[in-house]
Amino acid sequence: MEADARSIYVGNVDYGATAEELEAHFHGCGSVNRVTILCDKFSGHPKGFAYIEFSDKESVRTSLALDESLFRGRQIKVIPKRTNRPGILEHHHHHH
Repeated sequence: MEADARSIYVGNVDYGATAEELEAHFHGCGSVNRVTILCDKFSGHPKGFAYIEFSDKESVRTSLALDESLFRGRQIKVIPKRTNRPGILEHHHHHH
């Protein structure tokens, strides 16, 4: 799970984009460990989003500045990967 803390979700990625191009786009945020472009299991086509894992957590915060930046002519969405953030799901269970 530690890797998630250092990862971001990137949405609205151009279908023709390569991992190299994405890495170059986020290179200024810090050192990139891994770029994963998600493909549809059935068709094999890119889904239009990707995960980028940085070497350190600080890069995640820096990369959020690229939210709504233009990548290959499209405005991309950048959010921290932590999908199951503590606190978001728990709200329903702890009504006092």
